Amino acid sequence: MKEKAIQHTLNIFKQVYRNLPPLVDIKVREQMRDKIEEVVENSQLTLRELEDFMIFYGKKIWPFVQAFEDIYHLYHEKLSEKIFLQKASKKITKKYILMKETGVKFVDLFSGAVHHFFDYEDKMELSELLISLKKDIRQHAIQAVMTHEKENYEMKINKYGQMVKDINLVIEDLHKFANEEKDRDFVDDILDKTRTIEYSLAFLGPKISYGEIMDLPEYYLGKKEEKKMRRII
Repeated sequence: MKEKAIQHTLNIFKQVYRNLPPLVDIKVREQMRDKIEEVVENSQLTLRELEDFMIFYGKKIWPFVQAFEDIYHLYHEKLSEKIFLQKASKKITKKYILMKETGVKFVDLFSGAVHHFFDYEDKMELSELLISLKKDIRQHAIQAVMTHEKENYEMKINKYGQMVKDINLVIEDLHKFANEEKDRDFVDDILDKTRTIEYSLAFLGPKISYGEIMDLPEYYLGKKEEKKMRRII
């Protein structure tokens, strides 16, 4: 089970590395590549050690990934349907146009909500089309952030970089808060939450909203006061 968990985590790490967006520092890229090779060869590495490494570098690349996602979604919205219609067969195009007349939107093709309109062969083509489409949009976004969208991209990187700094401060504050507590369950709750935040930054867990993270110190302070009141009563 432990080996499976390590392999699963390593696969996520490899995917993150393969999809690194433009402008990530070359040294960071090299260190991530070297660590992947090390993990593959080092059977003694623990899951915790691998996660800690991913968290460390996740915080470095998170601003770039988020900034690139913003640009990617912009181009996806602008170009995806156009590219889809250029690549799709006449049969798929005809069905899609008919579906649009009933109120279906292009984004519905990605959710699978309208796949019952297609037969098996259509679904196979549709699946390949959507995979190809994502690659095409990614290439458009990469070209954009290296040319006419570069300034916008760098501004977004700086914005998300500041968010990571803010999040790190919250994590530090929560650790200090936990160190001052004696209630083991309360401490575990705080430490679990900080780890969940770090998993989010390392692409090992679901995203947590920036606003929710910023509210956590006040939230746990409130819980502490609530516990005191219960003891008094």
